[in-house]
Amino acid sequence: VVVQGGTFYNEAVLRAFEKEMGVEVIRPDIAGLMGAFGAALYGRNKAVPGKVSALLSREALANFTQETKSRVCGLCGNNCQLTVNTFAGGETFISGNRCDRPVTGKADSGERNLYAYKRKLILSYKPVPGKRGMIGIPLCLNMWELLPFWHTFFTKLGFAVYHSPLSSRDLYLKGQATIPSDTACFPAKLAHGHIQFLSKLGLDAVFYPCMTYNLDEGLGDNHYNCPVVAYYPEVIAGNCPEIKDTKFIYDYVGLHRPKDFTKKIYNILQRYFPGISRSEIREAGDAAYAEYAHHMAEIRREGARIMNQARAEGRRVIVLAGRPYHVDPEVNHGIDTLITRFGAAVVTEDSVSGLVDKFPTTVLNQWTYHSRLYAAARYCCEHQDCDLVQLVSFGCGVDAITTDETQAILQAGGKLYTELKIDEITNLGAVRIRLRSLFAALDEKE
Repeated sequence: VVVQGGTFYNEAVLRAFEKEMGVEVIRPDIAGLMGAFGAALYGRNKAVPGKVSALLSREALANFTQETKSRVCGLCGNNCQLTVNTFAGGETFISGNRCDRPVTGKADSGERNLYAYKRKLILSYKPVPGKRGMIGIPLCLNMWELLPFWHTFFTKLGFAVYHSPLSSRDLYLKGQATIPSDTACFPAKLAHGHIQFLSKLGLDAVFYPCMTYNLDEGLGDNHYNCPVVAYYPEVIAGNCPEIKDTKFIYDYVGLHRPKDFTKKIYNILQRYFPGISRSEIREAGDAAYAEYAHHMAEIRREGARIMNQARAEGRRVIVLAGRPYHVDPEVNHGIDTLITRFGAAVVTEDSVSGLVDKFPTTVLNQWTYHSRLYAAARYCCEHQDCDLVQLVSFGCGVDAITTDETQAILQAGGKLYTELKIDEITNLGAVRIRLRSLFAALDEKE
């Protein structure tokens, strides 16, 4: 075993690696430079015979100058922190951007990006004035998928339904003081900022139910939500003082059995809004289930369109697999847009998971979101032009299992596995390297 990289200059890291592998490891004395040599060899292999190198001459290098400045882009809500390098000839190089807009002045059209389409769908749900008052829903965790259901349900009952905005750094910082544990995943921590935002709107109630179960899609052995998604409203209730000034509805609700849901939600709402009849609840429930089904069908339809277009244009299809809340730009840090800049099309795990029949796994397959992940991996194995990149948020304990299982499924199907761990940190340098490596490996594999 030969190791490379400056990290292995650390004797403790080297010895720990040897003990883990059970072999004597060879560390060249140029370990920290081997990546540079590799880049040079790669460049030489890609060189076109007879074409003069564009590298600067020694004289030009001796006179080389540059000026570096930092600024905030400000062309969209991401407010990327840009580093602008200006060279002697007036040329500039910009880094830190999540899209091409600071360079081209144009926003990404999103035509090859299902993440952008899902955000557009969610943001299309606007409040409709109603006779019963105003209800707020935090746009976090499972509400990134269930907002169409609950928005339709409460709108039918005569409520104006408001949701919190897309997450941002500012929203996260404003809710940071009430986060009880730093070990929770970043998407969960963001929930505090969303609750803090809703608390200032003068609402009659904030609705954020505990949900042990998700809807059963027939892909797994059960259909649980993970503990954080299922019970984070309990954390909000115990740690966010701002909700004391309004009704905070965080009762336990299940959507997986529609008949039981109608009975349960009727009893819950009677405690907060007496006077709502059973027939109203039943009609609102029917409309909500229909809207949710329509919403998911629209996602699958657009996913199919994007894949068909990509195949017609000879592009790669990347299934950027995570959870519904990874669509949030503050959570995914613009990785979806970054992939489209490499020329690939981006779809989501839930747009292809329904195209795969249930199959056995080596782990207990009991979580709805994770069942989709495994099914998406199987789908990629069955289609040569599809590859999967898994988004993992730090603090997710269940992903200690999902990553191994997803990797095993992909490797059994002859596919490469790429995992991107993301958190509060917004620097995408390491992510770019991983994605470039993936695309280079896929090119070489072909």
